[in-house]
Amino acid sequence: MRQVLIDANVFVSFLVERNEEQRAAAKALIDAAGDGELEGFVTQFAVFEVTYVLQSYYSMPTPRVAALIRDLIALPGVTAIDDCPWKKVFEYWPEQLPGFADAASVAVARANHYDAIATFDQKMIKRMKSIGVESYW
Repeated sequence: MRQVLIDANVFVSFLVERNEEQRAAAKALIDAAGDGELEGFVTQFAVFEVTYVLQSYYSMPTPRVAALIRDLIALPGVTAIDDCPWKKVFEYWPEQLPGFADAASVAVARANHYDAIATFDQKMIKRMKSIGVESYW
């Protein structure tokens, strides 16, 4: 079964109405995980990022964000993980991947032998491809 690390921006697009095309793609991915067509994974730092974005950029009240985060980490077919191979992060950051969270995501995906990373960040996708990491889309 295909294993996919899901980036924070996918969950944000799923939870808020900022881009309908991205929201539909995020929903399809999350539905596929729930239907057992793939295994989805979310890192703890992606959960932190989603929380920050919802509160800071979208001004969601904390109780609403808390409910959404509880639901996010309980999604069927999506496993919340809290391990990070820190030495591997520094193999990618800052030279190959200037974003620290992006480097951490790639390190987690590589260490766990995931098949792809689902992200809407086009710059990240380009950099991932240059180091041999597959994008879900």
